[in-house]
Amino acid sequence: MKSIHNFLVALVVVGSALATPVAARAESDAATLELGQQVYGVYCAGCHGVDGDGNGPGAEMLIVKPRDFTSGIFKFRSTPNGTLPTDADLLRIVTHGINRTAMPNFRLVPEVERKAVVAYLKTFFPAWEQKGAGEPIHLPAEPDFLLTSDSIARGAQLYDMLDCGRCHGAGGEGDGPSAKTLVPDSWGNPQVPFNFTMGALKGGGAPVDVYRTFMTGLNGTAMPSYADVFAYPDGEAIHEGDAWHLVSFILSLRNQGEDSAR
Repeated sequence: MKSIHNFLVALVVVGSALATPVAARAESDAATLELGQQVYGVYCAGCHGVDGDGNGPGAEMLIVKPRDFTSGIFKFRSTPNGTLPTDADLLRIVTHGINRTAMPNFRLVPEVERKAVVAYLKTFFPAWEQKGAGEPIHLPAEPDFLLTSDSIARGAQLYDMLDCGRCHGAGGEGDGPSAKTLVPDSWGNPQVPFNFTMGALKGGGAPVDVYRTFMTGLNGTAMPSYADVFAYPDGEAIHEGDAWHLVSFILSLRNQGEDSAR
């Protein structure tokens, strides 16, 4: 009997020890969401709306409408096409903002508050907890051949082969034959193919940012992912490293645009 008693006491002790971290974690999560709701109310609700549907009081004054978080569709991610972004993806956007839109950077907001608002905005999409974020794609280091003349030339071939000019134009100026036929994006914004020769790229202008966009696409828009093309080179039409050659060509267009603007 004594051994059974000791066993039961041990179970109670172990159970209490296991329950304490769970309870503490739940309390911490609740505190994070409460803080996130407060931060969201101060900085975000004016455009994105109290309910996260993109219908805040300031939304109607904006050319590019605020993101509707209830749809679960996000353009800028490190995850595959059609998947949800990671917390790091969302934090990057909150921290750095989005070029050429009304979404500012919030670098001066304490990181704990930025992380809390990321946790809170995910609650607007009920299926987030069930679906979870996609697995981030591998982002390799920039190759030594980036922006060499041979790399740019190969990138130009790929640009034609993949029919990028149909939207972005032969010279990358956003004036391709399909440019004026694109339907609005998933949020009702007009789709205008980017002019690669000028202007800040929304997803970031570093070579790795351009590479990431090619490999993930922009959910909710006509910009597809080319992961299936570049991730499995056949050695004939597509070769190893071709994604970076296309990056070289795109960046060369930007350099030409900057030179001609001077």
